[in-house]
Amino acid sequence: MAMGKNQMITATVKAETGSSIISPVIENSTVTSMPITINVERVCKVNHGGYFRCMALPPSIKSGDSYEQVINDHKKILKEKLEYITDYTSIAGERICLLQRFTDLWITDAKEHEVTEIGSSSLRHDKTVIKSMENKNIFRPIHEERPARVVITNGIAGIGKTIYVKKFLLDWAMSKTHQEYDFVFVFPFCELNLISDESMSLVQLVQQHYPHMRQLGETYPKDSDRSLFIFDGLDESRFSLEFENSPVCSDISKPMPLQSLLTNLIKGNLFPSASIWITTRPSTIHRIPSCYVDRMTEIQGFQDEEKEEYFRRKCQDEQLTEKIIALVKKQSSLWMMCYVPAFCWILTTVLEHVFKSSHAEEFRGSTVTEIYTNFLLVMVTYHREHRGHGKEKIEKICQLLQSDRAAILNLGKLAFQYLKSHTFVFYEEDFKSFNIDISSICSGFCRQYYIEYSPLSHRRVYSFVHATVQQYFAALYIFVAYHNEKRNLMACSMMGRLWEIFSKPTFFQVCKSACSEVVQSHTGHLDLFLQFLCGLGKCRIQKCLLGLLTHVEEQKDDLQNTISYMKKLLQTDIPPERCINLFHCLTEMNDKSVVREMNESLHQGVLSSKKLSLADYSALAYILKTSDMDRKEFNLSTYRISPDGLKRLLPVIKSFEKITLTGTIMDEEMVNSMSALLLANKNQIKELCLINNTLGDTGLKNLAGALMSSSCRLEILHLCTNDLTEQCGKDLISILRTNRILKEFDLKYNQLKDAGMKQLSLALQDSDCEIETLGLWGNEFTHCCCEDLALALKTNQSLRKLDLGCNIIGDLGMKLLCATMKNDGCKIEKLGLHRTGLTEGCCEDLTSVLRTSQSLIALELGYNNLGDLGVQRLSAALKDPNCKLQTLGLYRNNLTSACCPDLAQAITVSSALTQLNLSSNSLQDFGVTSLFEALKNPQCRIQEINLKNCDLTAACGEDILSVLRVTHSLTQLNLSTNKLGGLKGKLKCKQLKCKLHL
Repeated sequence: MAMGKNQMITATVKAETGSSIISPVIENSTVTSMPITINVERVCKVNHGGYFRCMALPPSIKSGDSYEQVINDHKKILKEKLEYITDYTSIAGERICLLQRFTDLWITDAKEHEVTEIGSSSLRHDKTVIKSMENKNIFRPIHEERPARVVITNGIAGIGKTIYVKKFLLDWAMSKTHQEYDFVFVFPFCELNLISDESMSLVQLVQQHYPHMRQLGETYPKDSDRSLFIFDGLDESRFSLEFENSPVCSDISKPMPLQSLLTNLIKGNLFPSASIWITTRPSTIHRIPSCYVDRMTEIQGFQDEEKEEYFRRKCQDEQLTEKIIALVKKQSSLWMMCYVPAFCWILTTVLEHVFKSSHAEEFRGSTVTEIYTNFLLVMVTYHREHRGHGKEKIEKICQLLQSDRAAILNLGKLAFQYLKSHTFVFYEEDFKSFNIDISSICSGFCRQYYIEYSPLSHRRVYSFVHATVQQYFAALYIFVAYHNEKRNLMACSMMGRLWEIFSKPTFFQVCKSACSEVVQSHTGHLDLFLQFLCGLGKCRIQKCLLGLLTHVEEQKDDLQNTISYMKKLLQTDIPPERCINLFHCLTEMNDKSVVREMNESLHQGVLSSKKLSLADYSALAYILKTSDMDRKEFNLSTYRISPDGLKRLLPVIKSFEKITLTGTIMDEEMVNSMSALLLANKNQIKELCLINNTLGDTGLKNLAGALMSSSCRLEILHLCTNDLTEQCGKDLISILRTNRILKEFDLKYNQLKDAGMKQLSLALQDSDCEIETLGLWGNEFTHCCCEDLALALKTNQSLRKLDLGCNIIGDLGMKLLCATMKNDGCKIEKLGLHRTGLTEGCCEDLTSVLRTSQSLIALELGYNNLGDLGVQRLSAALKDPNCKLQTLGLYRNNLTSACCPDLAQAITVSSALTQLNLSSNSLQDFGVTSLFEALKNPQCRIQEINLKNCDLTAACGEDILSVLRVTHSLTQLNLSTNKLGGLKGKLKCKQLKCKLHL
């Protein structure tokens, strides 16, 4: 290679990982200080078993292809790799179309949730209240401003996160949705684990996983307007994300540690125009600080109709599908668990084989242990290319289990060891350390990701097909070790190990040791493990496992001792979620005595007078959880509720929309329990009704912390008759300023008085206060606080409904309020002034408001003393075309027939007024004649009119009948508590469209 003087030479060598490199040789040249650079680029192919099996560069992509061509080819690659999926029970060569198998999932906006295992999210939500988020709305703009840049989607294991991502990718690749993105890339965390020790740039990360992107080189991020990066399975990450100490980097071509690359991408330092989508289990949401997250969503799995749809799509045999659905619906606990797609798959896999076998009638399907034991048998026979496991093949299955015993138990040992350490992802070296031959058994129990770096270098990543399968194998390993070898592998203490050396443990001791560990857990990751362990003690289950077990041994005494021990545990201070799990364990052992007693008490309706034990409350929680009852409202007043009882019910009642508790002594312990309920993760409580309790100022102060928390989802809060005084004003200010979700706040029948109202008005003036409805009936305040309240009404942009009834406002206070309500800044739509000491003296001010306000549509003036003159003035305002009032209440205002002509003219002219309440006024027959004449006018818009107790007699009967014959708009007429005599009978006989109250 000849070179000129001072000429700079750069040589680039490309080689795959594992290849040998022959360095360039410089001949016949003298090298002094000339710089020589040799770049060695590693070419790395990534094959994704979970996403892309082969990512070879398609022939259509050539160097120099246009930007649009690379986009189209990228879509083509994704479509080819995602269009079809394989099932764990698919026959060789069988491909299943993803679009045909995919069943819609229930996805909602979510807040931070707790670690939840299967069953704990099973309380579904009413679709009329909580709407599922469509695929296309995941990145919809926040508050109609900018699109959501970083979105986290969480959901428990097996809920469908990965398949949802695949469907999202396929829709994009087929140009169906999200075409605002030029490129969409997905990176599973279990694969990123393998390169977590390397440094690379964003460009290198993309090109390593998507080799065809090399055609765009480093200009890709600069030219791309929008890209979406999907990071699937944060819970499977084995490296940490450091958001505080990570160095800032904005250069997409600068290599950096993978942790830094991801944090800079999420924080927006790197490629700020890109969108980020992260999926995870609830346990790892906290790894991403909330300040970097624009939207949190949750996959909640299948609703009931989607469950049936999944069975039909998976099974395809119509008759078989109907049998499966019928059986599962009979077992409420199984039907409840079917909201998890992975469980639906396991259940369908089992039932398809069961109904095709000769022992279908023997299958009960009443416990999860039976389901998973049959799943083990199905997958073992499937792996050996056998179909079915009826009586005629029992011996064969026994032989299969015996031959696979070592592999199954080694897999169980791995499952147990890693379950205890919260590990759900494994590698080939993990299997080797447990002496597991991967090809021998686990193809049906584990899913595999295959990452190929070169023809000579590759790695596989594994996880169980579902977390519950891992828990089953872990329990099976512990049970077989006890059953065959009389070993208690759950004994953790030194004393327990010494005891095992000198005496053989009983199954009860194994279960007791397991219980001790499980009930102390706050995560629930061992809950199903304990259920399986208890269920395996049943003789009928053991018969299915002959081959793994040396014999069948009835564990009657041990099971009974375990049942008794669990019932004692229910009376102790353990987490309420674990209490519910203990009832699941009792069900696995066929003991339903406590639940049966509770059901009998429920049906007899004696719980309000019966003092419940802690076990009773847990039984009630279990019944509520496994029942198909409506989740609208839970009335705690039905039971003699205690603070500890409320804690036991918390895991279930937090899924109701409305909680009611009345007539209770709200001591500090009860308030703390109520706060815990409002702060509970995944709570769906929108309305809390604490009427007629003894909360008091101190109780509100203690409750305020929960009400101001971001975990609180309350939209409606009733604190009527709770002994609140002006001393709680500061807490009310804090609540209204901090809680942006609370929309309706009812404080009726307390004693806030003028001082408390002035403080409350300060809160209403704050721009952060977004309360829409405020009830202040009967709070003993006067006109002295109305100036502050008026200022609040002028500045508050959210308040729409205000009830000031039963307070001594008077004409002076009304003048102050009316001065503000004429202002365009006041948004009040409904104003309650019932029994506020008003006279005709305020009607001029009210008239001015009615003529100018563009928002006021409902005005309640009942139980005042406006008199005929005052109502005549109001009637003049009602005729004004600018008046928007639709509802007017004039109950008991000392009105006579003298005001009726003016009212009649007003309801004829007004195009807005539809409801008028004139009850308990002495209008008499003469007065209503003019009103009825107006009601017959085609221009009258009145739909409801209340003339209850207006001193009417049968003499006005013809007027009433003529109205009912002619009117077209009137739908409701109240004539009750009048002396109509025989007219009532005539009216009852009429077939009328208008609803009459007589």
